[in-house]
Amino acid sequence: MNVVKLLMLIVVAVVATPARAAIIVNGSFEDPTVPVGAFINFLGGSTAITGWTVVGVDSSVVNGTFTQNGIVFQAQSGNQWIDLAGINSNSTTSGVTQNVATAPGATYQLSFYVGSSTDNNFFFASTVDLSINGGPRASFTNPVTPTNQLDWRQFTASFTATSATTNITFFNGSAPSNFQSGLDNVSLSEVSVVPEPASMVILGVGSILSFAGVRRRREHACPAAEPGAAAEG
Repeated sequence: MNVVKLLMLIVVAVVATPARAAIIVNGSFEDPTVPVGAFINFLGGSTAITGWTVVGVDSSVVNGTFTQNGIVFQAQSGNQWIDLAGINSNSTTSGVTQNVATAPGATYQLSFYVGSSTDNNFFFASTVDLSINGGPRASFTNPVTPTNQLDWRQFTASFTATSATTNITFFNGSAPSNFQSGLDNVSLSEVSVVPEPASMVILGVGSILSFAGVRRRREHACPAAEPGAAAEG
């Protein structure tokens, strides 16, 4: 195998290297399984919701067939969702948090759904707050409030990772008189890839290939003298 073919194989191998993926664990809150038509409340500090740690006072995982005051609290994705407001205090300190693997310098987009409904008594428009790495909370409110089921609205937020691990925390952002702060279908995707040392390999290969091309042209233009050929006087 000549040098040019070898270097081209190196380029192909580098370009084919896949980008690193960021994964939210249990983004639809399907684990643990909640009994049909019911909910399970988890107190602050609990790690029983796979992939998540409950912060603040409490939060509740709700089965999508749960019904109260004429409202069916269906999930946006799968069979379950989480009510960040819990059942004990509706505290704005309540929520869930997760650490995810990220590439420093890469940009990520976080997608999630906020669920709202109203019975004009206990349930009103939901607000979910988001904090990245303990930073300021950003609020996301779904103003649509059906009286018979949840309305789910998608929101997105972008951030640039500063380390190999990024903390994502969702808080109940609803008013203390509101007994719902619906969250479901959380996902994370990398939207820009950090240039890796491999890119320098490609640059180096390009320079070598350019040099090899110049050398071949010179050899073609100035062929070596044949043995025994007489030199001109």
